[in-house]
Amino acid sequence: MIKILKSSVIPRLARAAAKAKAKAQQIQQTATNTLERTPAQDTFSAAATSPITKNEAKKMITATQHQTLVDYEFVKKEKLFNDEIMFLLQPKTTASGAKVFTPNQTKVINMAIKKVTFYKGMAKRLESMGNDTIGRVIKDIKTVFGGEKNYGKYLHARNKNGVPSSKDSISIYNKIIKEFKDQKVNTEIMNIFAKRLYQKPYKLLDKTEKELVKLSIFDGDVKFESRDYKVFEKILTTGKKDYDEAVSWIKDLIGLRMIIPSNADMSAVAEYLTNGILSGKVNVTRVSNYHSNHIYPYISQDTVKLWKQSVPGIELVQSSAIRKQNGYTTTQLNILHPVKDKSGKVRYVFVELQVRSEDLNKIGQIEHLIYDILAKKNIGKNIPELEKYYDSIGIEKAVHEVFGNTHKEAAYTDYERAMYSWIRHNETPEAKARLSYTKPILTDFGLGEYEHLLSFEALQQIDDTANILKARYGKPDLNKFTPKK
Repeated sequence: MIKILKSSVIPRLARAAAKAKAKAQQIQQTATNTLERTPAQDTFSAAATSPITKNEAKKMITATQHQTLVDYEFVKKEKLFNDEIMFLLQPKTTASGAKVFTPNQTKVINMAIKKVTFYKGMAKRLESMGNDTIGRVIKDIKTVFGGEKNYGKYLHARNKNGVPSSKDSISIYNKIIKEFKDQKVNTEIMNIFAKRLYQKPYKLLDKTEKELVKLSIFDGDVKFESRDYKVFEKILTTGKKDYDEAVSWIKDLIGLRMIIPSNADMSAVAEYLTNGILSGKVNVTRVSNYHSNHIYPYISQDTVKLWKQSVPGIELVQSSAIRKQNGYTTTQLNILHPVKDKSGKVRYVFVELQVRSEDLNKIGQIEHLIYDILAKKNIGKNIPELEKYYDSIGIEKAVHEVFGNTHKEAAYTDYERAMYSWIRHNETPEAKARLSYTKPILTDFGLGEYEHLLSFEALQQIDDTANILKARYGKPDLNKFTPKK
């Protein structure tokens, strides 16, 4: 495992007091704000003229180790690395109870602080750019759909306080961190251990093999050599390439939804998009037709293939990622849209456009409560009245009972898929005539005891009540894509 800085360094420093100038360059100065460090603040001046005493050296090392511990906890909180890497970076506790880091650990932690600072600043810049351009983007995309007099009136943007809004900086930052771990940490750092144990990249390991890699790290069965720290330096050093890459990770900086009335002509959306793509008015980079087997996507695969044939470069997502077991259905398009900033310079922003019906959008909204509970999010929003309401109906208990049981979870997934299918068949003229079953009921799937809480009708009533409580006692959730009537 990692070699730890030994306490014997202190007496050696004392004996080398005459060479304090050289030693001082290697000792880090305590920073008052970990997020505002500069290289000049990280080291003592080489121009020091007075030798340091044993006590002074000890105090410097203690202060430096303490600051590194503070930085370590900050990096851990920001989740820049996974648990296995943080385990490798954790300090060793000496016999006296002091926590000490090796020089390599300290260097990585310092670089990680700067990376976090970079990503936080970048997230704010992207949010600002999105808010500066969202008005123009909405206007342009509405034009593609015939303007306000036609299908453009069904276009809705993510909003905040009733105003169209970019993806917020916190969400942007969290997405960047997630992608950094997926594409950098798991690809570069975890590869070191995967190749030593299995002679293949980490991403090619199956679930069991990945777990064994993690256990090997925690047990100390695989070592992290000093030369391996160069991998940290590679992924933590920041340049223009890193900026452009991180920007590309935020494909929904501006989020739009085409929410169509269930009685409207769904095929018209495909026609507007086809005309927009072929004329160059909209630059679609990727299309994902989320749906389940036997459920009609909102844009047919034949139409999507026509786009790709006509405009090479459009990526069609055809992996299992778009085959949703629960039947979740929407056509998602990623768009790279040019807009002019205040100075007249053309800038490109990433736009995500989802197409769905009012009925399906409503279901997608209300079932989010289930996923928020499973993700351990604060569904009460720190609003006492809302927390009391959720507790009184026992919604969290019901969700955990169902999704904590393999058979019940599978039954509920079948219920969701049947509901999405029923909605899409009713919206599709060629399928509606052949619809042979009625609206699904949770009881029919063996979950009748949860009908009053987890049926979509019950979830809708819960969502309505929650929104009333949020509006009355707290801040309403204004980030929802709820179409105006």
